[in-house]
Amino acid sequence: MTDGRVKESIAPCGLCCETCFAHVDGDIRRYSLKLKEKLGNFDMYAQRFETLLDDPIFGKYPAFKEMLDYFASENCKGCRNEQCKLFKGCGVRPCHQDKQIDFCYQCDEFPCGKTNFDPGLYKGWVMINERIREMGIEHYCEAARNRSRYP
Repeated sequence: MTDGRVKESIAPCGLCCETCFAHVDGDIRRYSLKLKEKLGNFDMYAQRFETLLDDPIFGKYPAFKEMLDYFASENCKGCRNEQCKLFKGCGVRPCHQDKQIDFCYQCDEFPCGKTNFDPGLYKGWVMINERIREMGIEHYCEAARNRSRYP
């Protein structure tokens, strides 16, 4: 049986929930909150800098702030705690619950066609699960926590 901390970090499909932009306890949310705090009321300064520095990049601040607000919002508690909010058609969670397994690579039917993933995501899912099988879930978890989710 896999340790609870690993299962909280790694979704049944093998993705690291903590590195997802939507995860409530993830680094992206944490750093977004910190950046919002550091920027404070930058809105009016962005308008000034656009004129004073003659740089149109500051005119894009409202769109940047909207994205930052989204990244900073509480969104997802992880696939083991709730249905995926990003990929509502994911077939992995119901399958893993039905089969009572922790991760896809543990299933006798892996790889299967039950994921509902597009071809690119499916290929990544297979690669991730093969990597987990090779290196072990604990080593994979540690490596996944320390690398970019979106390389």
